[in-house]
Amino acid sequence: MLKLRQAAKKYEDQVIFSNIDIAVKAGDIVSILGPSGCGKTSLLRCIAGLAAFTEGELFIDSREVTRIKAENRPVVLMFQEPLLFPHLTVLQNAIYGMKHGKRKLSRKERIRQAEEMLKKIEMFEWKDRYPSQLSGGQQQRVSLARALLLQPSLLLLDEPFSSLDAHLRHSLRIWVRDFLKQEGVTALFVTHDREEAAVMSDRLIVMKDGKLQQEGEPREVYEQPLNKDVADFMSDGLHLDGEFYTASSLSISGSQAGTYQGIIEHPLFAYGYTFYRIKIPELEQSVVVRSDEVREEGQQVSIAVQQKGSAADD
Repeated sequence: MLKLRQAAKKYEDQVIFSNIDIAVKAGDIVSILGPSGCGKTSLLRCIAGLAAFTEGELFIDSREVTRIKAENRPVVLMFQEPLLFPHLTVLQNAIYGMKHGKRKLSRKERIRQAEEMLKKIEMFEWKDRYPSQLSGGQQQRVSLARALLLQPSLLLLDEPFSSLDAHLRHSLRIWVRDFLKQEGVTALFVTHDREEAAVMSDRLIVMKDGKLQQEGEPREVYEQPLNKDVADFMSDGLHLDGEFYTASSLSISGSQAGTYQGIIEHPLFAYGYTFYRIKIPELEQSVVVRSDEVREEGQQVSIAVQQKGSAADD
């Protein structure tokens, strides 16, 4: 569905991103993940046609669109904010893009298609309300409906849940993922939230400093980071002698040979368990380890590392 070859973006002597190669299969959801300033949003804007690539080629549906204007690309970009027209109803907002799009449909047909889409996103009963009468999650769903009614080959999402509270963000991203899969929509999703990326995506692309660091399935990237930058951003574990050990291979133990001394920084509570973030001064690293024993901030503990290839791994 999408191919990007040796893409780069520069402003005078500043490199935003470079040497980016991406391939996205039809129907897949691919997340571009990375810290702020790594170039992921600029990359999305270039794919949408809102900015130009300095170098490289872009193909969508096997057609080169590198120098095609944004309005002529089979792409729709959803921003962080819903950007609904406040003076238009939900139905009118949904229809708006169709009215000004390439497809020439009668008003009756536009309304029919919009109402069908609003039913799919469970917003039909709110069709006559205005954006100010909707929650943040409802507004994002209307924004998604407006985007999909344009029937794009590729949907681009630029951190569309970042302005929502944590509970709503969690429920909406699962709903959006399931809906896109049901509709067979190909999507490229930008986020700096690794959990969000793992939940949403068939594949992950990790960027840092304008470079593509690693691409793969979420579990693969999490458990087998290719370098320290990917591990620091995406994974939980320790770097030891050029190897990465996931948090599942670490445990808090009594003082003994082969362990590292750490200091409890603070507890974390998730999924019915207690975890502790532990700083290990001699490694200049921190790690999160599960423990059922109650521990205090500042307490000294020993971290045992289960070596790869040990009997326990088998």
